[in-house]
Amino acid sequence: MNKTISINLAGRVFNIEDDAFITLKEYLDKIKMNFMNDSAATEIMDDIEDRIAELFQERTNERKNVITSADLAEVIAIMGKPEDYVVDDSYEGTQGKQTYGNAVHNTKRRIYRDADDSILGGVCAGLSHYIGWDPLIIRLLMVVLAFVSLGTAIFGYILFWALVPAAVTTAEKLQMRGEPVTIDNIGRFVNEEARAAAERVGKFGKNVGDSARNLSHTFAQGLGRIFAVLFALFCLFCGLTLLISLIVSLGFSEFQFFGFEGSNWEMLDTVVFGNDGTLWILVIGFILVIMAPAMALIYTAIKILTRSQRRIKGFALSLASLFFVGIIMCIYGGIHISKQYIHHGRIVEEVSLNDIQADTLFIDAMNDDVFIGRNELNDEFFNLVKKADGKIYYGQALKYRVVPSVDNQYRIELDKRSNGKNPSMAGDFASAIGYRYEVSDNRISLAPYFWTPENHTYRAQHLTVKVHVPIGKHVILTKKTATILDLADKDEVERLLIMTKDGLSDDLDEYPVKPAPRSLPQGVIQ
Repeated sequence: MNKTISINLAGRVFNIEDDAFITLKEYLDKIKMNFMNDSAATEIMDDIEDRIAELFQERTNERKNVITSADLAEVIAIMGKPEDYVVDDSYEGTQGKQTYGNAVHNTKRRIYRDADDSILGGVCAGLSHYIGWDPLIIRLLMVVLAFVSLGTAIFGYILFWALVPAAVTTAEKLQMRGEPVTIDNIGRFVNEEARAAAERVGKFGKNVGDSARNLSHTFAQGLGRIFAVLFALFCLFCGLTLLISLIVSLGFSEFQFFGFEGSNWEMLDTVVFGNDGTLWILVIGFILVIMAPAMALIYTAIKILTRSQRRIKGFALSLASLFFVGIIMCIYGGIHISKQYIHHGRIVEEVSLNDIQADTLFIDAMNDDVFIGRNELNDEFFNLVKKADGKIYYGQALKYRVVPSVDNQYRIELDKRSNGKNPSMAGDFASAIGYRYEVSDNRISLAPYFWTPENHTYRAQHLTVKVHVPIGKHVILTKKTATILDLADKDEVERLLIMTKDGLSDDLDEYPVKPAPRSLPQGVIQ
């Protein structure tokens, strides 16, 4: 059975064995003697007592509420012996400096907010201690994440600010840096902070004195700072605008190309670039060209706004290198793809429709079984490209014409054109264009699309389908042709027209010879 007494240590009450209390008092007295000539002795002792109280609290619980001599021995082993600490100026050269991952730490870091190096709440500065990175890097990443995540990162920042406490005591600041909370470190840290504070006060006093002696110089400095802040805000705005534009353009392209089926980038790579890697060279080059100056502008803005003197070694050189690499990649990709369009090829195929002898020709459009659901020919190009059945179908680069025949014969003409990196390839691409039409009695049905082989990349292939009709013959356009024929007054009803030397006309009285048309289907406008 041991005698216990109650003590108040750093505002906390503990029950301690009598022998342990005597040892603790001697221990604290020796420490106080060591710091007797130190101007920050009172603050150092308060921090040491606060740390000892924390260690005592860790060793008590509901079943054990008395500090024993064994507990005290453990605490002294952690804090260090007073005789091991000697007050000197060996740390003077490190005053006011903070390290981020370079010092040798013996304890696990604890995460706190660093209010001493904060811009808003000390979140980034606290994370920099915990991760071991420069806080400027963390702040740059936070700005980028705020826009990449569409504001989610800002919510995370606020949540971190609300939940994580700031490092207030010396022990907490040492734990934030991962340094042991010992007598030696507490004394060194308190003195460093005291000297840094004295320097700041001294500089402030000097600045006040200088301002009093030279008001015009102070005004000029203040005006310069205003312009510097405005310039920084302009840089920040430009940098963030570039980043947002980059994200939006890449995201919009993914959703816009070729509808919403599968990976649109993969489809674009297959159809236009032939999976040769050029697309990804262009995309990566584009990202580097936009991202490098955006990061440089944001970095400059943050340095000006925070008045930070820290420099990320090699950061500017890295951004410049990435920018020029991006320029080279874009130039290479642009030259490579432009070479594929240098030469032009054209193939014209004509088929005489000798079986049609009627005075009236019905022109119809086939059902669109490839681009199901579209209601007009001139839709967006990327919405009218589809890869299926070993073919690539195109529904937009297609034109239809109904023209007068020069030899009094019905004919269909397919005008196929394409580009290529040489005349032979351009001709091969043009001749490989496939098209379907059907002729039945006096009716021609035209497909609303054409196709190329799957291994033929897009090289501006296009097709013009011409239906030659003898002059004086009637033409009935069915309702479906309204979606394929580019007529100024097209509508969605069947129409009766007549072929003149100038083309189709709806003025049936204009031409002197009017062959009698066959009975018109219901709904034809005369």
